[in-house]
Amino acid sequence: MRKENRILQIAIYLSIYTSILVGLFIGGNHFVVLPLKRIEEELKDAQSELAKMEKMIREVPNPKKNMEEIQKKMEELKKKAASRRELPRIIQQLTKKSSELGIEIISIRPLEETVREKNLPAGVSKAYVEVTLKASYKKIGEYLKAIKELPIILTLESLFVTKPAEEEIEKGEENTLIATLVISSYTVWKI
Repeated sequence: MRKENRILQIAIYLSIYTSILVGLFIGGNHFVVLPLKRIEEELKDAQSELAKMEKMIREVPNPKKNMEEIQKKMEELKKKAASRRELPRIIQQLTKKSSELGIEIISIRPLEETVREKNLPAGVSKAYVEVTLKASYKKIGEYLKAIKELPIILTLESLFVTKPAEEEIEKGEENTLIATLVISSYTVWKI
């Protein structure tokens, strides 16, 4: 009987230890595998984020070179910009273009700051010039094209065209119009 008790005792111990091992495997699996799955998901997210960043870096192959190019373009634009101190030069260039095209300038004068200028960002200002001229429709178009080709960047803010009064029309000038242009130039003082 002792032998049988001993075998029964060993069988009971084996089943208890097996139950404990199965319980540890199932329960321990929960405590070991779930955190590993979570870590695996975090790793995949980090890898996808890294892949996105690498793609963004590849899209701008040399950011320092691009910044240098932007700085050069800004310097070129600054050279083409004008300030209020340079208004006489702008007026001179506008007058020169009109005389080259045979356009009669009635008046040309600088304008004061307008309400629109208050909406400009800090470090940027605008200089305005009003030009009133007398020419044919075709000549006005040529003048606008000539303004575009000046070495300064100018913006046509407004264009108002009227027909002169009957008593102002001279013989041979039936197709003449009076145009008033408001032209501006930006100046970037600081960025």
